[in-house]
Amino acid sequence: MKGDFRFTRKERLKESENFKRVMKYGRRISSENLTVFLQANDSGFNRLGIVVKKEVGKANYRNRIKRYFREFFRLNKHKIKGSFDIVILAKKDCNLRRYKEAEEELKKALI
Repeated sequence: MKGDFRFTRKERLKESENFKRVMKYGRRISSENLTVFLQANDSGFNRLGIVVKKEVGKANYRNRIKRYFREFFRLNKHKIKGSFDIVILAKKDCNLRRYKEAEEELKKALI
């Protein structure tokens, strides 16, 4: 049980080529505050990439948004059917003040 809810290095998208590939060829799901890009992969597990531009707000707000997204992925990755490369893009007018708000939007998009 200990390792089931970790967000490991292998579950992260790191290279810009991977981000570009998923955003160009992946399926797009939009909501009020974010856009989710999904593309199937052959790795057998889900990988997550997060994009929060400076236009969204100050650094502490951008970091909070990224923490919300990572926490949601960490707790719910086993509920996502299949193995996907996932990129979550926070929109310019993103207005997420609580984790519950982010959780609701991501559940609608991914689960």
